[in-house]
Amino acid sequence: MGSTLKVLIINNVASMQAITANALNKIDHVEATCIAFGTHKYISTFPSTIELKYVNKKENLLLYLYYKIISIFKVYQYIKQSAIVHYVWTPILPFALDLYFCKFLNKKILVEFVGSEIRKPSVLFSFNKYYKSVFSNGYEYYQLEKNNESEKVQKVFSKFNAIPTVCPEISLFINKKLFPKNYLYMQRLNSSDFIPNFPLKNKTKPLIIHSPSATIAKGTNYILPIIEELKSEYDFDFKLLHNISRNEVLEIMKDADILLDQIILGSYGLATCEAMAFGKPVMCYIMPEVFEAGLDKNCPIVNTNPDNLKENLIKLITNPALRHNIGIESRKFVEKYHNADTIAKELVEIYRTELTK
Repeated sequence: MGSTLKVLIINNVASMQAITANALNKIDHVEATCIAFGTHKYISTFPSTIELKYVNKKENLLLYLYYKIISIFKVYQYIKQSAIVHYVWTPILPFALDLYFCKFLNKKILVEFVGSEIRKPSVLFSFNKYYKSVFSNGYEYYQLEKNNESEKVQKVFSKFNAIPTVCPEISLFINKKLFPKNYLYMQRLNSSDFIPNFPLKNKTKPLIIHSPSATIAKGTNYILPIIEELKSEYDFDFKLLHNISRNEVLEIMKDADILLDQIILGSYGLATCEAMAFGKPVMCYIMPEVFEAGLDKNCPIVNTNPDNLKENLIKLITNPALRHNIGIESRKFVEKYHNADTIAKELVEIYRTELTK
């Protein structure tokens, strides 16, 4: 019997890290914990997810300081007990104190960059005109996505010899001088938790859903006028799912026929994966550079941007057989590339490879 591999995942973004820890714990001789400050209605957790208490310092400074001090001791203990520390986003403690703990305790570090903490506007401006057009016009992540901040975050992790794990889109922003090596690592979910409900071949009035957590970033201001325009010509239902919990979105998604996701950023996230797991066709903008970076060119996502939005909507609204067939291919794609249990096994191999170096 082999020794137990203890893994600590720090931060829980879009539920993926909690899902990852849960999947890792299904593997023999692996014990994973995910820790994060707080949670909210868009995030799912599992028994292996530990919520560190947090209050806004403007509400109660003394309580804020108290919880911070407690968290420092807790994070140290979790790091001490782990063989490998898998970061997501950024360090969890002030002044990157947790990374110093890792160095002091001689822990191997992986870092999963996932979005705004590393996305570089200058890179996207060069090949994504839609992102460039919204960036200074209400874009929700304007203050987060900065070239210098991306470099700053990368330099922090490089200083502690972290190894990046990234999806194809995020790999576009990696500084190869700081990180000559990285692992390609797709978004993940428990595909077995999603019972496929493919769009019916004979359904003439489809339900289209759009669930924007950030309306400018998702292109909602482009989407709603086109939807209104098409309502006068075509028979379909449309639901805008905004400011409701993730579980509520999933309940409605089960019976939808089309998910209209983002049409600006140029890649896809967990919402698209969830819809595909249900066997739904998804409309989403994927930049050519993302395919070049490693995304399977046979990805069934209906590649949609503000320029072809109307055309693609008409195709899907008027062709139930097409919706059904894309839904079937979507489910297959998720099972092949985004199933958490499969990816967890690959991740364990990465952990063990890094631990032998």
